[in-house]
Amino acid sequence: MLELKECCKVPFPEKLTEAYEIGKDAIFANVNASKVLKMMARFIELHEEPLFLILEIPAQKEENDKANDILNDIYYLDGCNQEEALDILDAVGDFLVKDGLNTFGFAGHNSHEEILFGKYNVMTIYTRKPEAYRAFFAEFSIPQTDELITAWETFDPEHLGESTRYEKDGKTIYDIPEAYREYGMYLAEKRSENDEKITLSDLIGKILLAGLSYYTAEDELIERKQLWGTVTEANEKMICVMQKNGEIFTLPSDLRSTRRAKAGNYTLHSTGEIVENPDFLVTWNITVSETENEESDE
Repeated sequence: MLELKECCKVPFPEKLTEAYEIGKDAIFANVNASKVLKMMARFIELHEEPLFLILEIPAQKEENDKANDILNDIYYLDGCNQEEALDILDAVGDFLVKDGLNTFGFAGHNSHEEILFGKYNVMTIYTRKPEAYRAFFAEFSIPQTDELITAWETFDPEHLGESTRYEKDGKTIYDIPEAYREYGMYLAEKRSENDEKITLSDLIGKILLAGLSYYTAEDELIERKQLWGTVTEANEKMICVMQKNGEIFTLPSDLRSTRRAKAGNYTLHSTGEIVENPDFLVTWNITVSETENEESDE
């Protein structure tokens, strides 16, 4: 049975076990609370590059009372070296693991890899090379599965999870951004929980703006593109978007990198074209094989 974090409860804990599942550009895992800090530290040790801390916490209650749904504040602390990242983990990591409301982790500025640990012990690693993490999970004796069952899959209207705030010596997660402000921690964005409820059918007929970054197998940036248009088809195989010139481009049907766009004008960096009030934004990092790269250069 999964060892849950201190401030999380689930209705059917016997259904949850440690395991990980490999996706196209991400790995999802149930991880025992006692292993999280060691895995975070190992991730940091494997990334000899500038890192940044990610902390997502619910917005203050007064602000959420004025909103139509729950808002989360996303904080970043940029430009950490490995030693600094490990120091942060040593200082507040145990606090974050016990708290039931936050999601936290680290990401690499160069590799664009990211590790996050959130509610109900779900760990996510975003990477263009998920297969390379088999050894990482084996190091912590976490088995692979073809169908991971997380706590979220066990909830229903009558059986819900419970996440609460952890407090120690009068301190809570809301004291962390202030404590690290002098080191450069800042509020990067506010995210609505509605952003997590996008479905494929929501996209049909809507304007989608896509940012595509192409990399070599050695993680060297080749080029960045921005494309936009109207979604004509969205199913489990692909998302089809018609540009204003009538050409179609397709995207994977994975919606994890898709979010609702804020109202306003978006300028395409490559052409200077302005896209007015798109409905959705999506970003993708794409690894190009040497053969494809040679063909594109011809």
